[in-house]
Amino acid sequence: MATAAIKSLADGQLAAAKGTIYTCLAATQTIVKRITLVNTNTTTETVNIYFKASGGTSRRIAPQSLQMPAKYMAVIDDEITLEAADILEGDTTTAAKIDFCISGVENS
Repeated sequence: MATAAIKSLADGQLAAAKGTIYTCLAATQTIVKRITLVNTNTTTETVNIYFKASGGTSRRIAPQSLQMPAKYMAVIDDEITLEAADILEGDTTTAAKIDFCISGVENS
């Protein structure tokens, strides 16, 4: 019997190089409901967020090189569906200056 759980899927800080920020677990499907990004820096940061299907190619899910002014918050609230081993990736200009929180529903 499948179990759906509404939850915080991941949180942390973006790196300066593209890296994984969430991985859909084995035998699981996920609906990402919201990705919240906050610039904690005193200067503008450039942010990129991607979806990558298992074994596939990274695809942008936010505008390319999104400019986030100092202390700015951005919300991506378009639903994104992920299957087992699909990932979300992100990067920014300066490591550890963009906080992120990903929320949604996991079905396992």
